[in-house]
Amino acid sequence: MFPAAKAGATLKAVNECVYRSFRNMGQVCNSINRIYVEKPIIDDFVNSFTDKCGSLVIEDGIKNPDADLGPIVSLDGVRKTEAHIKDALKKGAYLKCGGGKPEKFKKGFFFEPTVITNVSHQMVIMNKETFGPVAPIMSFECLDEAIKLANNSSYGLVSYVYTKDFLKAIYVSENLQFGTVSVNNVIGAEVGYPYGGWKDSGIGIEASEHALYEYLNLKHIRIKI
Repeated sequence: MFPAAKAGATLKAVNECVYRSFRNMGQVCNSINRIYVEKPIIDDFVNSFTDKCGSLVIEDGIKNPDADLGPIVSLDGVRKTEAHIKDALKKGAYLKCGGGKPEKFKKGFFFEPTVITNVSHQMVIMNKETFGPVAPIMSFECLDEAIKLANNSSYGLVSYVYTKDFLKAIYVSENLQFGTVSVNNVIGAEVGYPYGGWKDSGIGIEASEHALYEYLNLKHIRIKI
């Protein structure tokens, strides 16, 4: 996340990042797992992000179709989420909101949208996929540091970049080690475009004509007449 140029652009970015972080309780392969924000804007970003989390409605979607968030899929998922948060806090992270079960839900696997700051790559949550409603936010000083931090992972499915600078967007996109880079949006995948990860994020490509080549064998025929 780099500084925005237009008024309201930062708020739009915050809203979209909240959506992609907590959609389906973070249980989506292209959910946001780590957020890097340039240091001059991190305080405003964290405050806006946390405020937006506070407005999300946690409810049984069958009883309330307008609910923003539901439960985690299993008890194992809850325990994994709790373990990642606990590890981060033990190593110096700050809990900005969430962190546990909503008071009104005594049963089920509901969990509050959680924001933690002051994180580092020594924490499990910055190295492993939580697959839960947690957004760890870390600051960076310069462009190349941001790229280095983002690439410091064994995974490389989707990344999201927000910037006012077109040349910066191109430079970052070319240097991020991810199968998909979305700039100024959080669209992780569309049917008409190739979708596949780098490094440990899956094998091969799906969607688009490129996926068809996964079902073909390449043959080299050489004829001399």
